[in-house]
Amino acid sequence: MNVQLVDSLVEIVSKLTPEDQKLFLSKLSHINIIPSEQQNLTSAEKVAQFQEWLSQFPQSSITLSDESLRRENIYDDRGI
Repeated sequence: MNVQLVDSLVEIVSKLTPEDQKLFLSKLSHINIIPSEQQNLTSAEKVAQFQEWLSQFPQSSITLSDESLRRENIYDDRGI
């Protein structure tokens, strides 16, 4: 682990303007940074990780009726 390099990068990024920091984070988010131990997960392990990730979000009791999900009730098919 290269702690010195990481500390230097953090220092550099912290000195960027807010706009430049936003751009940096945007570009960084498009890079595929997946730890090697996660690349070898089984399907069941990936599902478990995904479910764990989902559990961090607020729960809601709001549901939609089957009628509200019908295509003709979602889209305007007038051919506009």
